[in-house]
Amino acid sequence: MKNFIRISYTGRIKDGRVFDTTDENVAKDEGIYNDKRIYKSLCIIPSEGHVIKGLDEVLETMSPGETKVVEIAPEKAYGMRDPKLLKLVPHRIFKQQKINPAPGMIFELDGKPAKIQTVSGGRVRVDLNSELAGKTVVFDVKVEDVAKTINDRVKYLIERGFNDSDEFEMKITDENKKLHITLPQRAYKDSKVLVRRASFAAEAFKYLDVLDVTFVEVWKNTAPEKKNADGNETGNKKIEKNEEGKEEDKKEKNRSNIKKTDEKNNR
Repeated sequence: MKNFIRISYTGRIKDGRVFDTTDENVAKDEGIYNDKRIYKSLCIIPSEGHVIKGLDEVLETMSPGETKVVEIAPEKAYGMRDPKLLKLVPHRIFKQQKINPAPGMIFELDGKPAKIQTVSGGRVRVDLNSELAGKTVVFDVKVEDVAKTINDRVKYLIERGFNDSDEFEMKITDENKKLHITLPQRAYKDSKVLVRRASFAAEAFKYLDVLDVTFVEVWKNTAPEKKNADGNETGNKKIEKNEEGKEEDKKEKNRSNIKKTDEKNNR
């Protein structure tokens, strides 16, 4: 079974700026902080393409607690710039989307990020190359930990799929072939929960060799108890009361029938 590791890192362009990090303080200091991102160590499986090739190759040789500074050439980082990824887009396309194109603007084209280079006449020149294409990059990376048990591996995959594993419950049965995951409320109310569950299940099948993955969601009624006109709480308590009342009525009816029978016999 493949190694599951947790890493922390900071990536920068050689002799230049920081472009990515798992450290929130570094992100703030470097002006790249994103309040929608969770800054924490990253769970990956070396050699599976979860990080760029040059970093992947180094991580395969590292041990828990080890730190390295890795310089990576463009060919094993974000690739070389490709002239074919420079496109001319008709200005009307932007007008239809109510976008006023300007040099330096980043937008999405065919599902990929693109940067506007020039605006001339009725055409807009855009660049679909990665911003880091053709750049040599340097990573300060540390292997924080490695998964030692099947439960550790499941936890790592939960973090990959759902960003964290806090409050998740897991149960593995049938010789590690069936996996049950109970999701906390914040997870199953996430608008992306279907995608996250599918992603987790796919990785569980691939890396854990499980046959079944079952997701459990426990929905609780958090609405306050309502009271009836008599000031009594409704709901289960009322039902219990009604059931007791019915039982009491039944006993009264039986006693009445017995009394009538006795009177008839006395006659």
